[in-house]
Amino acid sequence: MNRSQLVKVREGTTDLMVPADFCRKGPGRSTEEVFYNRQMEFSRDISVLLGRIVLKANWRILDGLAASGARGLRMAKECGSGGRLFLNDRSHRAAALIRKNARANDIDDAVVYCRDLGALLSEESFDYIDIDPFGTPVRYVDAAIQSCRNEGILAVTATDTAPLSGTYPRTCARRYGAISARSPFSRETGLRILLGWIAREAAKHERGCEPILCFYADHYFRCHVRMRKGARRADRSLEELGFAFYDPKTLQRGIVPQRPSRTSDTLAGPLWVGSLHSPEVLTLMTSDESLGTRRRCEKAIELWRGEIGAPALYYRVDELAKHTKRHPPKLSHLVQRLQSSGAHSSRTDFDPKGFKTDMPIGELIELFEIVSTR
Repeated sequence: MNRSQLVKVREGTTDLMVPADFCRKGPGRSTEEVFYNRQMEFSRDISVLLGRIVLKANWRILDGLAASGARGLRMAKECGSGGRLFLNDRSHRAAALIRKNARANDIDDAVVYCRDLGALLSEESFDYIDIDPFGTPVRYVDAAIQSCRNEGILAVTATDTAPLSGTYPRTCARRYGAISARSPFSRETGLRILLGWIAREAAKHERGCEPILCFYADHYFRCHVRMRKGARRADRSLEELGFAFYDPKTLQRGIVPQRPSRTSDTLAGPLWVGSLHSPEVLTLMTSDESLGTRRRCEKAIELWRGEIGAPALYYRVDELAKHTKRHPPKLSHLVQRLQSSGAHSSRTDFDPKGFKTDMPIGELIELFEIVSTR
């Protein structure tokens, strides 16, 4: 890439110079020396909205794999927390571009490093650490957990969704020490495997973790967790681990506390079985017109709020339609019928055809046959 081939883009209220051939969708290409992915604007918008709630004035905020600096600079400019911003990228060209973008947005006190992230995390501590790599985050998380201060927040992105969701189970076993399996709800088990792995890594250092906002979008999983020191807190986090099972013949699915010694059902885990979101945080999160993905943020927040208190593991309307040999009803109509029957039911952000309910599978199939058509 020619060094002069830069273009200006705007995200939120932040202007950024980025490579002219930047990635517009998908996970992007790992060969790009200065990486910028426009499709991740939604993720960065969510970081801004979350940062406005959780960041504190005296915090040290690290964008550990900053590339063009888009996420960290936006959080510094648009969150209004007054925290001290640190940005790091081992590419010299990326570091130079970060400095250029910081000056253009009048963020004069930002500290820019050009270092190996693992080495930086081993020497300094931070209150908010963001790790957004190309692919798996496994090589960075252990050091990030140790670097994160008590009551601080660790934000982790994983774009290796195929191993986590069961397409490459051996890769998942190597990286995350977990079983992954294909299923109609494998996006959720993939996210929960990632979150459960973070909890297990934290427990090694006698730290517990509390999920604040964890979600799936596009081609990646994203976890925001609060880190808390203490062996008891670590133990409580480990109590939130279990295994997911699924019987494709009956559509039965659920969570068990430990892996059965012998089973014919599809299993995934260990994975996080507790809540994925903080109700208090979601109550305070609101979108605004400055965001490029405002409407998508509003819809996601609404869906996340609806999932609070819902059981783990969602269903798909086409899955039930195939099982019952019926035409699928409108999802909104099915959810309303489930709610009117007294069951907990909500749509889910994991899948546009997905929904969650605590109704037993036998009763769910009966109700589905009533509301669907032949």
